[in-house]
Formats: sequence, C-alpha cells, structure tokens
Amino acid sequence: MSKEQFIEAPKDRWGRYLITQPEGKSRGYTRVTTIAKTLDDTASLADWKVRMAITGLVQRPDLLAKASTSIDDRTALNKIANDCVEASGGYSRANLGTTLHKITEQIDLRLQPAILPGLQADIDAYVAGITASGITMHDEFIEVLLINDELEYAGTADRIVTLMDGRLVIFDLKTGTDLSYSYGNIAVQLAMYANADWIYSWETGERTAMPDLDKTVGIICHLPAGDAKASFYEVDLVAGWEAAKQSFTTREWRKRKNLFKPYTTDTPTPTKIVETPKSLTARAGWMKSRIQALTGEAQKMLILSWPQGVPHFDQCTNEHFDALIRVIELVEAEHSIPFFEVDPTKPKPKKRKIAGFDNPDDAYPG
Repeated sequence: MSKEQFIEAPKDRWGRYLITQPEGKSRGYTRVTTIAKTLDDTASLADWKVRMAITGLVQRPDLLAKASTSIDDRTALNKIANDCVEASGGYSRANLGTTLHKITEQIDLRLQPAILPGLQADIDAYVAGITASGITMHDEFIEVLLINDELEYAGTADRIVTLMDGRLVIFDLKTGTDLSYSYGNIAVQLAMYANADWIYSWETGERTAMPDLDKTVGIICHLPAGDAKASFYEVDLVAGWEAAKQSFTTREWRKRKNLFKPYTTDTPTPTKIVETPKSLTARAGWMKSRIQALTGEAQKMLILSWPQGVPHFDQCTNEHFDALIRVIELVEAEHSIPFFEVDPTKPKPKKRKIAGFDNPDDAYPG
C-alpha cells in the first residue's frame, strides 16, 4: 500500500470484494471475515447486543418512541436497535480499535499521524512490542488485498512481516478486550490469508504472485484499546485451514434446497451390484465422466464435500462409489445439472411385452 492512499477497495451490494476477471468482468469474492464467522458460536455476542440495545433504549426515550411507530418495519427496527447499541456506548471501544488500526498502519509506513493523548500509551506499547519481537515491516505488504481465485474469496491482511528467523508470515492486529471467544475465527482468517493465490491491486486489476509465506504459523498482536499493553501470539494456521475448508462445506450445505421431499410408502427395492473387476472398472469410468460433466463451481463443491474414507477411483469398492454418488447427486441438484446417463453396472429395465407383437419395438413403428 502506498503512503498516500487509505481508500478501500470497491465492493458489491453484499459487501463482497469486486475482483476483475481475466476476461475483464468484475466478480464478487466473499470476504475472508465472512467465511471466518461461519463456525462461530454467536450466542454470547447476541446476548451482549440485546443487553446493549436495552441499555440504549432506557437512555434514549426518543428511540423508544420511534420504535413504537415502526413495529411492522423490519428495516427501521434494525436501524433503531443499532442506534440503541451505539447510544449505550457499545460501539465506542470498537471505534477506538478502528482508530488504533489506522494509526499503527501509518506508523508502520513511517508516517507521523496525529495521536490523541488517550491513545499515545497504546501506540507506545505497540511500537515497543514490534521492536522487542524483532518483527520487520514491509511497505508493500501493509494492508494488502489477497485473493484466492479457485475458492473465490478475498480479504485485506493487516501485514505480511518478516520474523527474526527470516520467515515471512501473516500478521494481524486485534484491539478487542477479550480474544478468547475469537480464537477459531482468527485462526481461520489468518489461514485463508496465508493460502491466498495472489496479491491483488484493485486500482489496476493486476495480480502479483504471493511471496513465499510460512503457511503453518501466523502472528497476532493483541492491543486492547486503552490498556497500554501489546501482547504477541503465534496462531496455528494448519488447524485454521482445516476449519476454513469445513466453513466452505458448511456454507454450501446451507444452500441446499433438496432436504425435504413428499413422503411415500412405496419403497423401491435396491438393486445389488455384483462386485467384479470388470464392473468396478466400468463404474470408475462412468464416475469420471460424470464428474467431468460438472461445472467448475460444482466441481469445487464436490471437492469440499468429498466423502470421508473414499480413496482414488482405482482403489474404490462399490460401497465407496455408492457414497460418492450420493454426494454427486446433491451437487448436481444444487447446481441444476441435467441428469447424467445411468450407472452402467445396473441392469437395464426389461421391455414390457405387448399383446400381438413378438418384438415390443414393433408396436411403435417409425
């Protein structure tokens, strides 16, 4: 990031980063922070917001009056609830955290930002901690937008830094009071940054290859606003990446529309497939063709949903193929992919004999 620019990258109406594709069109990439929240336990946060909203409502009778005339307007009530949280002071610490982010960013770019007296001790703790930890900043890796074209996600990493031992790692600044509820979220977030494909310039649309990062470890600087204390932690990015992949699978699962179907008492009798080398080979070839017929998006979903314990095709049994077929059918349904040709190892239905004709085909001439 240049020292002159502190402008945000463009986003679509859903808040996704707009990333220019090779053919010139822009496509919305899901934000890293959105995916990182997928597996969060949000109960505590929801309870906190309710408490803050009630507190703000007590302090602001005008908001209560406004709410009384907007009972049937969901959008208006959401805004009023947010105003109540703000009135309670619930966002004040978060606002200080945002300010700390901006100031540390400018300091790491060797600028001289204006610092309010109440934040000077926090900044001094940050600078001293960076120096003591032997962390080296790089101008080109400060507030850098990272993207993954295959999984279509994007996010702005606070820093890519060099540690004392020479490793390049993802570095992130956290200013919240308590991180204990966010460990999993943070690990996913940093792991996704580390596993990005490109550094992306939204001004030019240019993609630059990622540097040789250590993808196993990230660094967090915890700088709680107003505490004048900076603490540094290593984050397990291997575990974070595993959780990230689970998050993608969960997000795809939530989109499913085929979980319900009409109940019927007609239960078809399953056809048992005789397991021979010839039948397995035929089934493997059919399975490969079926997967090749999937769209790119569908293939991504299949990779993320691949059944546990199912090996490569040449090692599959019929049970493995049956498990894989169930997943492929869900993927095809989710992406509206036309029905594929039937399993070659299943017996074809017998033609019904029609009275007066030795060959049923003769009953339908032409």
